[in-house]
Amino acid sequence: MNTDLDVLVFATRLVDELGETAIRMSRVRLVELTAANHTRAAAFWRDVLRTSERLLNERSGKRVNAAAIAAAQTAPASVMHVPRPIP
Repeated sequence: MNTDLDVLVFATRLVDELGETAIRMSRVRLVELTAANHTRAAAFWRDVLRTSERLLNERSGKRVNAAAIAAAQTAPASVMHVPRPIP
């Protein structure tokens, strides 16, 4: 399973069905999971949020600075990996 493809498919589906609301829903879900200390799920939703924003910007015709995209992709993740067994 490739997480990047999962994120892309999920974000694309959200944007197709919800439009601008996809960003708000992704942000709420990210906050909920972060508060519950679900780091892997929060990382997934953080990627979904970023991808949804990028897709909406592309669809609305706005051009995003390529340097900003590259910096966002190479930025270190703020989620720290904690080795725990998956229940």
